[in-house]
This record gives sequence, C-alpha cells and structure tokens, in this order.
Amino acid sequence: MNHLDFVNELSTTGVSVRGTTIENKERKITIPSVFGKGETVILKNNSANYEGGNHSVFARNSASQAIISKAIDFDTWKHSWHNEIILENYEKFQEIIQKKIIDRAKEIDELVSIYFHLNSELSNREVVA
Repeated sequence: MNHLDFVNELSTTGVSVRGTTIENKERKITIPSVFGKGETVILKNNSANYEGGNHSVFARNSASQAIISKAIDFDTWKHSWHNEIILENYEKFQEIIQKKIIDRAKEIDELVSIYFHLNSELSNREVVA
C-alpha cells in the first residue's frame, strides 16, 4: 500500500506513530547471530553501515539488507528465508513491514486500554479500602 494509505490505516488503530530520526544522529540496530556475536548497524541520515565498517562472514552483505531482513523476520514466519533481499523485492518488504506496524499498533492500543482499565480498578480498590 502506498504511504498515505498506510498512514490512514494506522490512524484507525488509536495509536499515533511518528519517526524520531534526527539529522546527523546515529541510531544503532543490533542484528543477532546464532553464530556468535551479533552485528551492529548504524543508521545515520538514511544511510546504513555496519559499525566499524566490518561484518562477520555470517552477516548479510550490506547493512541495509541486514536491517530489512531483521524487520521482515519479526514474528514466526521468516520472510528472508523465502525472499531474496534485493531491490526488486523492496516494495513487498515495505508492505510486510507496514502490516507488522499496523498489527503492533492494534496490540498497543489494546494494551493501553487494558492498562488504563487496570489503573481504574486499582483506583477503585483504593477508594473502597
């Protein structure tokens, strides 16, 4: 779905999401590895690079591929096992990630509702006691 449709769909969840990327500020994303120490990807100004410029032989060739793989593999189905991480598949990956964000926004909306319900129950209990 295009970005505007995604934003509109997200707004139906009751959860607001906005990017917090600050120009020239680094964001570190850890890429776990079953073969020892994981990798760290540095995102800065929309560029992705492995920390220190190096990566293990088990890591993805590019830092961008590594973070895309991590994002599409959240949950139990490992999309990266079934789809090559190449530019031709990026729109498909964008849709996968959009769906994951929307699903999690719905979960967050439910969690926030339940949290405030619990808060209310605790407040009522304290008033009665």
